[in-house]
Order: sequence, then C-alpha cells, then structure tokens
Amino acid sequence: MQNGDLLLESMKTSLESFSRDPVSFMLPTILYPIFMIVTMGASVGVLLLLFLALTGIGLDAQINLIVLGVLGAILLFINIIFYAGYKGALINEYYRALHKEKVGVVSFMHYAFGNALSFFVISIVKLVVIGFFLSPLALLFYFLEVWTIHMALAYIFGAVGLFILFLIEFLFAFTYIAYIEKKVRPLSAILISLNFIKDTNIKALLVYVLYSVIVLSTLVPLLNIIIYLVFYPIAMSSLIKFFEKKSYSPY
Repeated sequence: MQNGDLLLESMKTSLESFSRDPVSFMLPTILYPIFMIVTMGASVGVLLLLFLALTGIGLDAQINLIVLGVLGAILLFINIIFYAGYKGALINEYYRALHKEKVGVVSFMHYAFGNALSFFVISIVKLVVIGFFLSPLALLFYFLEVWTIHMALAYIFGAVGLFILFLIEFLFAFTYIAYIEKKVRPLSAILISLNFIKDTNIKALLVYVLYSVIVLSTLVPLLNIIIYLVFYPIAMSSLIKFFEKKSYSPY
C-alpha cells in the first residue's frame, strides 16, 4: 500500500471507529482533564492544610515559606509525573478503543499509574532537547536586546523559536504511541519515533500537521469543547493508526 493510501486509510479507520463507538473515545477524553484537575486540586489542598498547620503552630513566617516552597516543588514534580502518565493513558485508551477493547476508569488509572515514570522519562528527554536548541536563541534575544533594534527582528526570532519547537514536537510525535504499541523502553520508543519519521517523512508530517491544527482549534471559544471531544480523539487516533499501519508495511 502506498504512503498516501496509508494516510487516507488511517484517517478513514479512525473516523469509522469513532462513529461506531464514540463513547469509548469520549470517555478517556473526559477522564484526562478530570484526573489532571483532581491531582492539582489534591496538591493545592495538601499545601493549604500544611499552611494552616504551620500557622497554628506559630512558626516563623520565613520558615513557613521555606517549608511550603520545598513541598510545593516536590508536589509540582509529582504532578508532572502524573500528567505524563495521564497523557499516556489517554493515548492507550484510544489504542484500545481502535482495537475494540474495553476502556474505562479502571484501565485508564491502571495504565497511567503503572507507566507514569516511563512517559515522564520521554517528556524529560524532549524538554532537554527543547532547552538545548531554544536556550541559545533565547540568550541571543535577551543579551542583544533584539526588541530595541527593530520589532520585526523580534518577530523573526519568535517565528524561528516556534518553528524549532514545532520541529522537535514533531520528532517526538510518535514516542508515546511507539511505547504503547511496541511495548518497549522509553529511550527505545524515542529512537523508534525518530526512525519512523525518517522513513515516512512528509506523510508523517501531514498527519501531524492535521493533529496540530486540531489541537490549536481547541483554543477557539465555544467550539473548543466539541473539537476536543470529537475531533481530537479522531486526530490522535489517526496518528496511532498511521504508525501502526506503516510499522507493519514495507518501507
């Protein structure tokens, strides 16, 4: 099957799967933000209780600030790990739905908590790469005071930064999917994603651009809920099916 046929077939399969059983795709789509909000709320609650306890004890305000700052940093770190797990669980639930497997709260929680650290490793590697390439640009922007030279130059710097960010996000686009579908280690999933993009290049870019447009569309007021619940699952499922179909097709 040609690359173009695979691309269209992936999108068609995703749309048909969603139309056949929309609940299996919408449920994890709803669970994802709920779990994020609950986790964040729990962290804020812990900090609030600690603040009240420290205030009741009557400790020095500076000590209170240090204790709350340290605990806040720890909770932020834990939240980031959980968020990575929730994103991985969301994609895994789409993968299960595409294969007509049962999805739900239990499977979402089990996969999220069981694989959070692995997805966190992938996210950290991506952040390191982003920092490596964007830091020099940011330093140049700051020390050269580009905005004082000409605003057009500042916009050019911003555009270059966004392009680099998009390119890195694209290179890591299939890492979570590779981890789920291939059942490999985090670093192996990253290598698989890079090799997959190297082999599929333009076709992978097209399906990722479609996904990116849908993600950005969720920022549109009023329409964002419908786009998130309907079009986002289809777009992500298209990424999954394209990776799956192309992985088992000769290059």
